Amino acid sequence: MQNDLMVVAVLFVCSLAAAIVLFAILKSEAIIKKKESQVGGAAAGFLLIYSMLYGSYYQIQKLQVAACQALLEDVTVQGSIDPPEQAVVILGRDSFPTDSNGRFLIKTKGTPQSVYVINHERSVSHTIFPGEDLKDLKIP
Repeated sequence: MQNDLMVVAVLFVCSLAAAIVLFAILKSEAIIKKKESQVGGAAAGFLLIYSMLYGSYYQIQKLQVAACQALLEDVTVQGSIDPPEQAVVILGRDSFPTDSNGRFLIKTKGTPQSVYVINHERSVSHTIFPGEDLKDLKIP
């Protein structure tokens, strides 16, 4: 709440400063007309600038909320190791064994960045790229 109040205060001050520069120094003109009211001059400029800044801030906030929600979503990651073999697939702090055909199924929160495969002979890191099919990962 305090952070939101600070943002509104900063947007207010920036809009006020921009209105002073535009209308006192640069002699700009602006009019906002609605059925029930009309505002002109620096007040109109201030309202326009503030509404644009607040609109931009609101869009950024929506993107941040969507990113946070994506981190909380349940995600299923499944795939196979080629050649098929028994190994351990590590995702974050958790490890999951593969079946005898090299298949694995992992349930996690948020989209993982990478998985690691370890067996008695080798260890492999597999980076998960955006848009990669999490239902059919193929790890060489």
